[in-house]
Amino acid sequence: MIKFFRKIRQRLLSENNFSKYLIYAVGEIILVVIGILIAIQLNEWRNDSINTKQKQKVLLALKTEFEVNLTRLDTVFYYQEQSFLKFIKSKDLIDSINYVTDNNILKQNLAHGGFGYSYNPVNGALRSAISSGDIHLIENERLIELLFSWEDLVIDSYEEIELLQKYSMEIYIPILHKYTQAREIYFKKDQSSHRSHFVGLFKDPLFENYTQEIIFKSYNYLDELKKIRINNLEIVELIEGELK
Repeated sequence: MIKFFRKIRQRLLSENNFSKYLIYAVGEIILVVIGILIAIQLNEWRNDSINTKQKQKVLLALKTEFEVNLTRLDTVFYYQEQSFLKFIKSKDLIDSINYVTDNNILKQNLAHGGFGYSYNPVNGALRSAISSGDIHLIENERLIELLFSWEDLVIDSYEEIELLQKYSMEIYIPILHKYTQAREIYFKKDQSSHRSHFVGLFKDPLFENYTQEIIFKSYNYLDELKKIRINNLEIVELIEGELK
């Protein structure tokens, strides 16, 4: 093809026909430009195809990850809520301790020990998408915003659970040990030679204060988990919309 155009140029030059040569030169330039534009368009189509496939791959990985995270979150929320309800029951028993003397009723709300259940989501696909820049293949701005803020939202919940765990280990557990034997709380059929004084525990004003404080801290943590769940659900919903 190049030889063909070269022969035409040489023939026109040999004929000293400048006007025809000029027309030919302009036409050749136009053909070259058209060829370049076609090549650019084809390259863009190819890149778009590659990006679309990569976007689908990233979205599917994120969808799987956040579905797993949602299951983990629901599990943590369930156990934390059960612990919270135990403390509510303890508060009710404190209020009626003058009428309740059955040790079995009193100690069944103590075995949880004020535990705090940390929520630790899987973030491998998310971090990979951010570090590689593939996250910018996603077109939904709201989804991108939620993905970028996800780990910060979870970190905020760590502050609440750390306060709860610290308070439980440093304050709540020691007062339990002052009045009770762990064997009697955690192992129902095991009896200690040093008997527990459950009624004394529930009548102690410090135990009432500690119980109320943990109720407050546990409530705040549950509230944080609810916010995370709302974001998690929205992320999954938006990903499914992007995949359609």
